[in-house]
Amino acid sequence: MANPVISWYNSLNTAVVTTPFNFGVIDADDLSPVFTFNIWNNKGGTTDVSKMEDCTITTRDMSGGLGNTVGSEIEVVKNNWFHCQVDSLGETDLAQESSRIGKDYTKPIGTTGTTKKDNTGATYPTPLKPGAKEILGVKNNGVAADAAGNFATVSLQADVPLEAKSGQQAFKIRVSYRYV
Repeated sequence: MANPVISWYNSLNTAVVTTPFNFGVIDADDLSPVFTFNIWNNKGGTTDVSKMEDCTITTRDMSGGLGNTVGSEIEVVKNNWFHCQVDSLGETDLAQESSRIGKDYTKPIGTTGTTKKDNTGATYPTPLKPGAKEILGVKNNGVAADAAGNFATVSLQADVPLEAKSGQQAFKIRVSYRYV
């Protein structure tokens, strides 16, 4: 089967999220605004692709590392500044330690939604539901209400400590998965 086709959309599914994404200026000892993203597999796809399995989210430095390379330390990763709440799983833990991601933490993502219609708008005989930590890759019409099994919704927020160094930090929000 074809590789997953991943795309990130804004909270309303109306625009592709461009990279690099700017989380803005966040002062030390402050919280960032909450940013919500929809992570799609095969949005509006006309043929099936592989589903994403064992999906997790975390932060990494631009080299894919843990932010702790001497001379190239990325505090946002190394010190686990970000929190992630998986809205598509009904989570409400954004302000809690259970939502922290970074060097020391990853978080499972997925959805409890189902995909009900294919790319032509025809209804599947039975709604297709992903398993735990999965995002479907079946063909769909790209409409969130009809293809909820094909994307996960996450809300991210940075919690910057008082001792944070000033300056811009380049890092990645990484979704890891496997596929067959």
